[in-house]
Amino acid sequence: METALRGFLLTDDNVFLQPWQTAITAFPSRSSTLVGLEAHSGKVDLGLARRIASGGESYIDTYAAPRLLAFEANHRTGLTLAANLEGKRLVDFLRRDFAQLITRDQRPSVPAEQRAQAAAGWASDYQLAGLVGALILLAGSAVYLRRAVLRPIRRVATIADSMAAGDLSVRVRSASATELARLAQSFNAMAEELEEGQGRLKEQAAELRRSELFLDSVLEHVPSLLSVKDARDLRFVRFNRAGEELAGYSRHELIGKDAYDIVPKAEADVFTAQDRAALAAGVPLDIEEEPLRTRAHGLRYVHTTKIPVLDDLGVPQYLLVISDDITEQRHADRLLRGAKEEAERANAAKSDFLSRMSHELRTPLNSILGFARLLEMDGLSEQQREPVHYILESGRHLLQLINEVLNTRAQAGEVTLFPEPVAAHALLRDVAAIMAPIAAERDIRIEVACGESDWQVRAAPQRLKQVLLNLVSNAIKYNREGGEVRIECERADGKARIAVSDTGRGIAARELSNIFAPFERLEVGGEAIEGAGLGLAISRQLMDAMGGTLTVRSVPGVGSTFTAELAILSEGIRLPAGEGAGGSDPDARSGDAQPHRLLYIEDDVANCKLVERALERRPEIKFEATLQGRLGLDLARHDPPEVIMLDLELPDLDGEQVLVALKHDARTERIPVIVLTADGDPVLAARLLGLGAFAFLTKPLDVGGLLAALDEVLLAGSAVLG
Repeated sequence: METALRGFLLTDDNVFLQPWQTAITAFPSRSSTLVGLEAHSGKVDLGLARRIASGGESYIDTYAAPRLLAFEANHRTGLTLAANLEGKRLVDFLRRDFAQLITRDQRPSVPAEQRAQAAAGWASDYQLAGLVGALILLAGSAVYLRRAVLRPIRRVATIADSMAAGDLSVRVRSASATELARLAQSFNAMAEELEEGQGRLKEQAAELRRSELFLDSVLEHVPSLLSVKDARDLRFVRFNRAGEELAGYSRHELIGKDAYDIVPKAEADVFTAQDRAALAAGVPLDIEEEPLRTRAHGLRYVHTTKIPVLDDLGVPQYLLVISDDITEQRHADRLLRGAKEEAERANAAKSDFLSRMSHELRTPLNSILGFARLLEMDGLSEQQREPVHYILESGRHLLQLINEVLNTRAQAGEVTLFPEPVAAHALLRDVAAIMAPIAAERDIRIEVACGESDWQVRAAPQRLKQVLLNLVSNAIKYNREGGEVRIECERADGKARIAVSDTGRGIAARELSNIFAPFERLEVGGEAIEGAGLGLAISRQLMDAMGGTLTVRSVPGVGSTFTAELAILSEGIRLPAGEGAGGSDPDARSGDAQPHRLLYIEDDVANCKLVERALERRPEIKFEATLQGRLGLDLARHDPPEVIMLDLELPDLDGEQVLVALKHDARTERIPVIVLTADGDPVLAARLLGLGAFAFLTKPLDVGGLLAALDEVLLAGSAVLG
């Protein structure tokens, strides 16, 4: 009975209560029968029987029943050591009394009347023996339960306590193949899974911690202001070091606060509206520039990006704010814009200055070289020819220097070229004719070898002529006395290859690499050759701009060859004489005997006189001049001439205005207009040609080129008949 009670209290298994229920149900009747039987055996036996009955009742009432009630009220209340000892003590008293009673019942036989009484006692002894056997069985069951059930359960409980304390390496030792052994195996399997899971959790926790440390380090060292706000109330939950330095607040002062706690309400309203807009849209909001009032640095300007941080369902949880201080950059941009505007104004002033300088320098040179050329064409004595020759030489030299200095803008790509078909052979012959007098002074012969056929190349005529003149001029300057300059033109791989060779001292290999560098000048016999050192640099730049190339090869002591290559457009097509070359024979006479009127609108009297003298070689052309643009328009409208020559720098009207007026008047729109100006800007030339100009000539005047242009106008039948 006591063992069954203890098993139930330890295991909470109702199986243990069945012997207990049977025992407490049978105990009152059995104990009463025992007392009745022992009443005939003497006082001692009767006392033992009564003591057994009262002891059993006391055990049930004072110990067993209260323990069951307490356990049912609170299952956590088990058998304590004191309670266990108390139950054992009560049962031991009952066992001792049973043992004494059994000993007395085994005494020798007594008289018959006593045997009759003993017979009745034997019956009770049998009952008592059954009761004692039941108690012994229960005691054995208790021992078995203690060893087979309670000890394994206690070991499992001990292991569970260790695991609860954090030690997942402990295991339950299985002693048999019973249900408890299988329980131990299941428990151990669970412990192994828990241990493995704990290992994985530790690894994941370590990796997460490393990631957090890395992220913290990155955020702390990012040079931008970085803050994180809670999406619910827009309060700061994170702030980095750069943000502290810019805002002038420590993160402890900002965490848990919103914009209204830091800046004035007007600014806070703006920030909050932006935050809400970014969160509502769910996409980053970029703010190029916004003011930020700081504690340490006053008013600053920042470039801000606000990025919503969403959960798996797309609901914003946080708002990441990244701001870069652009105050200094903003100031620098303003300075840069100011500097750019100033540079543009300076560049415009420079362009205007170059244009004016071109006009102011070339205009007097136009008279000097023009009249000198006319004098040279006249029959002069040897005594007169020498000073005229020096005038022309010095004038051409000065013109070359002016061209090189004014055209240095080509180095920066400021010159825009407009390529067109150019007759290569005619241009080369013209270049040779121009440079022949200079070559003759040093007894240098110029030879042109271009074959019978003619080609058109794609180039800007004036610029290509400038390149070739520079190459031939260098071939003369760096040649020897009595040497030779050879100009060859051949076709190769669909390109025109123009080679200018000299018989000079050649160029050393160490100097070839810098031959096209600006301001690089070669020396002859230890003496520098005159020039600014820009000719070859500008020539290569111009060739590149026209889609061509300019190369050099040289053999020291033998000479040098500069080769220009350009794309060929067609073969066998010849332009009118002097086109792009100015190579017309000044003394040639037009076969047209009909007189033609030419009106020259020019404010410089010297230039008018020069053109008038040049036209003496064309007696069929009647020359008229006016110094004002408006008067020129009136003359052209009332008595239209066959040709108009127009200068651009006029005292009352701009030459371009005069051209537009002529082309928009039905009375003058068909009159060919030849523009003669000191400004050789190709952009200007293209614009005027687009407005209807027939030709664009530059000063100083090339008399041959002017006569060739007039011949083309008149011989083509494009003159207007009055």
